[in-house]
Amino acid sequence: MLTLFWFMIVITIVVFFHELGHYIFAKLFKTKVEEFAIGMGPKIFSKKGKETEFRFNLIPMGGYVKIAGEEIENELSDDPKMFYNKKPWQKFLIAFAGPLFSIILGYIILSISGLLYGFPEVKIGDVIVDSPAYSSGLKPGDVIKKVNGDIVFDSGILSYAIKDGKDLKLEVLRNGKILNINVKPKLYDSEYIIVFKADNIELSSKNIKFFNLNTPDKISDILPNLEKGDKLIIELDNGEIIEGKIEGISISESRYAIGVYFATFSNIINKDIGPFKSGDTIININNEEINTGLDIITLLPTISMKPEDKMITISNNKIKEFSSGIKSDKLDIKILRNGNEKNIIIDKSEFLNILQEPSILKYAFGKWKPKGFEVITVSIQWANTLLKAMVDSIGQLFTGKAKTTEVLGPVGIAGVVGKAAKAGPEALISLIALITLNLGIVNLLPIPALDGGRIIFSIYEMITGKRTDPKVEATIHTIGFLLLMGLFIYFTYNDILRFLR
Repeated sequence: MLTLFWFMIVITIVVFFHELGHYIFAKLFKTKVEEFAIGMGPKIFSKKGKETEFRFNLIPMGGYVKIAGEEIENELSDDPKMFYNKKPWQKFLIAFAGPLFSIILGYIILSISGLLYGFPEVKIGDVIVDSPAYSSGLKPGDVIKKVNGDIVFDSGILSYAIKDGKDLKLEVLRNGKILNINVKPKLYDSEYIIVFKADNIELSSKNIKFFNLNTPDKISDILPNLEKGDKLIIELDNGEIIEGKIEGISISESRYAIGVYFATFSNIINKDIGPFKSGDTIININNEEINTGLDIITLLPTISMKPEDKMITISNNKIKEFSSGIKSDKLDIKILRNGNEKNIIIDKSEFLNILQEPSILKYAFGKWKPKGFEVITVSIQWANTLLKAMVDSIGQLFTGKAKTTEVLGPVGIAGVVGKAAKAGPEALISLIALITLNLGIVNLLPIPALDGGRIIFSIYEMITGKRTDPKVEATIHTIGFLLLMGLFIYFTYNDILRFLR
């Protein structure tokens, strides 16, 4: 119920400002606005303005603005207040105002968040040996302050600079001193992490001769197309052939990287939960030494696997790493509590559920607050980065580089909102900014029924000087709306499947 409550609040705030943009510009151009509603469903109460009815509806989620002439319900009229009778540039601005207000709200919220909470440091947790970062002299604990002159407040800023493969000029904070370090990103091969079941056969990286995936001469063609349930064939040094079934696969495409892991979470418990107390430091899991949060993250795959599962990491068509799932369903976790060591025996499933709780581990980095107007410039840069990431993600969907099953629908978004609410106001504020920016970008897509569809029609009219038949346009938007409802159902279905896994 708490998740649903926060989801409705967040969606209402985001949609209200979006619709407010449409309303203000419609009134600016003397367009009749019949209704401005907060919430959906039956009316609870309303107040009649000069010509607009302001409604508060039963379901406190979202809202809408009903502009006369956007939908053709009756015969066309010559009323200049009708949307379809407005000049093309006016219709353009009325349609564009919703996404514009959504994006502006995102910038404002990020500025408020930066002012209240500051920005996270981008701290290096570990450096891969023989990587570009290692060769350049970067060390664990270094804080990246700038890359090519731009302030770094999120690892995404650095990732965008790295992905082009161009030389990087880093400004690094180490032990209170600023250092300038140059790094040349390296192009890394695609990497495939495959979890498979091999019928309880004992394997080790030493006795595997090669894997063949049925046709060893075409491994490079087969790897990108592997799916759960496919057969995996392993040949041991003694010539024995073992067949397994793929339980899961993760693919990292070929990419430029400098060879660092960013510090995210520490190994310190942040709040009382289950057998753990706030301040507990995890120092060992099943005889594996834990010094940082990265050590926990590295161990998670083997904890998550079933006892009979095996995991192979493949790079450049060769086995890079091999590991097995932890045999027992129990974990022996050693913690440091108030200076004393203590052992906790816990089910693997319970420990994994605990780690999924928002903010369960303390952050492994600090925060910094900009001075004066710098909070505005940094927030703008933050929003620009998020917008660019969203545009890239949408582009990947249309080009097939990203799967539609990875897109969150309403159920998935509600879950994320619920987790953010549990994590605290800072996480919730940042999520509101992310959602409103996303709403603005998505609505600019040139799809009928979205604002972008109306913008396309108005641009066509401005270029050609010809008016589109309002009834034809309305029919196209109706078809677009039906298609969007189909996508809505599809994404909701994927959310439910994701939840049931």
